[in-house]
Amino acid sequence: MTVTGFAPHFSRRSIVAGGAASLICAPAIAANDKVTVAMTAGLADAPMIVAMERGYFKAENIDIEKVIFASASQTIVPLASKQIDVAGGSISAALYNGVDRNINIKAVADRSHTTDGIPYLTIFVRQDLIDSGRFKSLKDLKGLNFAIIAKGITVTALLEAGLRSAGLKMSDVDVIYMDYTKQVLALKNKALDVTIMGEPFATALVEDKVGVRFMNTNDYFPNYVVTVFLYGPTLLEERREVGERFMRALMRGMRDYNDALDDKGLLSQGNDDIISAFEREFRMTPKQLRSMFSHSVDPNGEINMKSVAIDWDFLVSDGQISGKVKPDQLLDASFAKKAVASLGPYVRRAR
Repeated sequence: MTVTGFAPHFSRRSIVAGGAASLICAPAIAANDKVTVAMTAGLADAPMIVAMERGYFKAENIDIEKVIFASASQTIVPLASKQIDVAGGSISAALYNGVDRNINIKAVADRSHTTDGIPYLTIFVRQDLIDSGRFKSLKDLKGLNFAIIAKGITVTALLEAGLRSAGLKMSDVDVIYMDYTKQVLALKNKALDVTIMGEPFATALVEDKVGVRFMNTNDYFPNYVVTVFLYGPTLLEERREVGERFMRALMRGMRDYNDALDDKGLLSQGNDDIISAFEREFRMTPKQLRSMFSHSVDPNGEINMKSVAIDWDFLVSDGQISGKVKPDQLLDASFAKKAVASLGPYVRRAR
């Protein structure tokens, strides 16, 4: 029944009291779970960025807190001490040595690897060394300085393999350690000769005529595992269910990113939301972003353990790890497998 001409009167006190009563009676809204993620400000963060941009973590009731690190080797202590939950980076000597000390950190999914025909990770040479004829082949690395992000990371094995293919040894180059941001400046200032460069840095440097992608590392070290996702004890032990939800959201980002790439490893037309997100993250133009050569990421999160084993051999022979901890002891594939079981087999989206 509808009653007309009735204007109920409430005092300010009754409204406040009623509001307070309704707040008391209303069911509590559960807060989202916060997951703190170490990122490296490189293109390998792409699956994370896509998953955040498309709301996949929100759909799993997860809030992401980002922390930027120059190298995954710097994340081992924060992971072990529960300051962060997830990291992305290479399987480093620091990780092996940490696990050797009974620190519970595991590689849980692929994050980036190289693929035939896509120059994502290259021997990157300063432009003037090419123009002057000083650098014509890998043999010309002798006597030059060569930058690596940090000591003990497995990308050192890429350098060693490249030198070996040219009949050279590690002692033939002057290895210096600096993160990518410093490498960019050093190349521009002619303080750095050669590095192993990934994206988005390589594209910007080529455009500025600072350097040249001289050789695809995949030519002499195929299907190399560049980086992985790492879980610390907070998600491996204390909040395992949150780790499972995180992986499900992340894998949706992995698959979407795979779908967005063409056969040359370039972002295909469309995917404007991804381009916009990358613009914010990398401060590059859409034209630059569409000219970047991307890494590959396994849509099921599987890690190429053959590549990891080769890195392990190098780290042992170089004396950086004892060899007590074997590669398979670093792996926990259960999170990725559970995400695949939930999402179903990956089927590449038709273009």
